Amino acid sequence: MTDAKLNRRAAFAAAGTCFAMLSQRALAGESAAKPKARFTKDGEAEGMREVAGIHRGKGKGRIKWFRFANEPWPAHFMIYDLPPGASEGVHVHFLDDRNKEGAFDEYYYIISGAGQMEIDGAIVPVKAGDHVHTPLEVAHGVENTHPTEDLRVFLTFIARAGKPYPLPGAEPAMG
Repeated sequence: MTDAKLNRRAAFAAAGTCFAMLSQRALAGESAAKPKARFTKDGEAEGMREVAGIHRGKGKGRIKWFRFANEPWPAHFMIYDLPPGASEGVHVHFLDDRNKEGAFDEYYYIISGAGQMEIDGAIVPVKAGDHVHTPLEVAHGVENTHPTEDLRVFLTFIARAGKPYPLPGAEPAMG
């Protein structure tokens, strides 16, 4: 009798294991039917567009917004190409987005040229190779002060509000 109980238990265990394996195979079959994720490649010059008054700054600049295939994402990449005298206006980001500037920490990497940043009221000279981090609640902006060269900035900004920003397909307000 003991052998019969063990055999029934073993049979139930084997049936459960088979069911689990079949379920995993079925789920794997469903995922296999979805298209495979693909990489994206985007050139710096592709999609550059002219924008006047970036964050209410001076003059016109060109921006390149890297779209990440329109997927939601917490990190954003952008390039500013600011001619002499142009600027990104001084602005500040808050976690609760009370001023509608987004809830971002920002990282400015100066690709080429020279200029200055206003950070919490201080003027900070910047040049090619410099990296500046401006966290939430720190007023900041960048300006090209060079007489002849463009200031090129690679800007990384990280959404801090616990949700992707902006919604997929939307572009941020720049003025």
